[in-house]
Amino acid sequence: MQHEWAVLEPTTLTERVYDVLRSRIIEGDWGSGNFIREKEISGKLGVSRTPVREALARLAADGFLERIPHRGFKIPHNSANDLLDLYPILAALEVLAAAEGFKEMGKERLDALRSINESYRAAYALQDPKEGVRLNNQFHNLLTVDCANPKLSQMIRSLQAEVFRLECWALVNIHCWDVSIREHEELLNAIESSDYNEALKILEKNRSMTVHDFSNFTEKETD
Repeated sequence: MQHEWAVLEPTTLTERVYDVLRSRIIEGDWGSGNFIREKEISGKLGVSRTPVREALARLAADGFLERIPHRGFKIPHNSANDLLDLYPILAALEVLAAAEGFKEMGKERLDALRSINESYRAAYALQDPKEGVRLNNQFHNLLTVDCANPKLSQMIRSLQAEVFRLECWALVNIHCWDVSIREHEELLNAIESSDYNEALKILEKNRSMTVHDFSNFTEKETD
């Protein structure tokens, strides 16, 4: 599903261009290997090329884009094995970010997370993997939103962008989506019951599920 391009106000343009482009990268609007054209983005957003250039440079520094000398910026290409290697790191960072936040989570936040999980369930019913991955990331980001370490949050978002393509593939080919929905429910129930250690275990298991299922899938394919 293609999104409409918003025309930005001439304030904090670099930051806003960065946010728009990062969201589009995370949501998979461009395939791996595609170049992001500075002039095109400038025209789409109705801004000069300077904030676009600055935002692209920042996205490359944060790992969302790859800078190619004399050619510009492109969406990185990673093999499935490269992406699988990132999951234990992503799981560990999310557990680290959530360790304190779980204890401070109130009913309002839990209700918001349950609402996202219900939307995630609806995307499953429609078999919309792109929307499913977007909602899954939204769920995990809200779990760790209270992290007081901005660098840690930045690293988590960068890894989410890198594993996006594999997660879309996994939801279509492995059918682990329903398991993910159930584990989200178990995670929220554990937090609500103040069983924070169990909640962290479920979180780590949930983020590692794609690695396990992908490995099983490829083994079956080669039998």
